Amino acid sequence: MSRLIESGIWAAGVVLAGYVLGSQIATLTSDSSVQVRGSAEMPVVADLATWSLSVSSSGNDLSEVQKQLSGDLAKIRAFLEKHGIPAADVEMQSLSVSDARANQYNSNTGGDRYVVSGGVSVRTANLEGIAKAKNGLDELLGQGVVLTSSYGPNYAFTKLNDAKLDLVSRATAEAYKAAEQFAKDSNSRVGGIKRATQGSVQILGRDSYLSESEQANKILRVVTTVDYTLN
Repeated sequence: MSRLIESGIWAAGVVLAGYVLGSQIATLTSDSSVQVRGSAEMPVVADLATWSLSVSSSGNDLSEVQKQLSGDLAKIRAFLEKHGIPAADVEMQSLSVSDARANQYNSNTGGDRYVVSGGVSVRTANLEGIAKAKNGLDELLGQGVVLTSSYGPNYAFTKLNDAKLDLVSRATAEAYKAAEQFAKDSNSRVGGIKRATQGSVQILGRDSYLSESEQANKILRVVTTVDYTLN
């Protein structure tokens, strides 16, 4: 019987020591204080998009190969500008030239001798233009431009510091609510702050099936931990 009583007291202590209240968690410590955690989330929209588009051209006449590549790059720049991406937001990538005959170990002498590769890098705040351009890539194909790679678009939220203060304030308020609830249930009052720590602000994608960088819609999340004295 005594073991049953001891077990019941221990179980009650566990229930008393830890509260989970939505976005709040409270834990009773051994020195008449309570440690509480509060979390807060904030939906945000990215303000910067990056995109990399690459093409290549091949042949046996280097000047003709370069001319073909230059034409393709010009078509890409015009395509982006058509969708609202200004020239200032588009940077040319370095060209690379491969000469098959310069490789003494290349036994395939029947193919094109030269391959010239290049591309553009986009960095813009015009997310709408990027979305339209991505959905209209078939226009480039119709102009004879075959992309060898398309990295992105990737989206970033660069105004984290502007949102951080409000986000942390919300999380701290949630932590205090947990402390107040705990104090109420234990017939005590919340005193001063003994210690407080703030976790890193997380930037999460809104949808779980895509990576965070692929999504313009994001969620900021932070957790704060605060120790309050109990009176």
